[in-house]
Amino acid sequence: MEMSLFNVTEIFSDVLFCDLVVEYLPCRKVVSIQILFYFILEDFIFYWGHRILHTKWLYKHVHSVHHEYATPFGLTSEYAHPAEILFLGFATIVGPAITGPHLITLWLWMVLRVLETVEAHCGYHLPLSLSNFLPLYGGADFHDYHHRLLYTKSGNYSSTFVYMDRIFGTDKGYRRLKSLKGN
Repeated sequence: MEMSLFNVTEIFSDVLFCDLVVEYLPCRKVVSIQILFYFILEDFIFYWGHRILHTKWLYKHVHSVHHEYATPFGLTSEYAHPAEILFLGFATIVGPAITGPHLITLWLWMVLRVLETVEAHCGYHLPLSLSNFLPLYGGADFHDYHHRLLYTKSGNYSSTFVYMDRIFGTDKGYRRLKSLKGN
């Protein structure tokens, strides 16, 4: 049985309470506020979920799949145990589930989220990376440090922005290394 993209989108939007009305589009202010809310909430939930995945048992049985690559590249951003995908994927959809955004806002959020996670795993500090312009944005360099160290000592658990690691001190090793390098 074939389903059109619209039917799949309609089912998905019903689950997340999205607005499918195409006669109007949300204003830029609403979209911006919702996207910012999603990033902040996703970072908070992802940080704690990721940190929990670095406990001994969960790392050994679940999260170690993702860490098979000590030097990540774009495709490894989604290379993970199915339980991890469900567990950390919750962080991405909880914001839209709370606000019930317009479908365009949801699509924009998903695109930004995928771009961020691929950049964080690309293995390169790109010249146009947001980490060059926004001091609290992690980027590839921040996440590469996380992949280089043993599971209990890595730190840098944040997804997009580094504020949770700063608050809880789980980026101390990374900041020390950066200061030694003079960056």
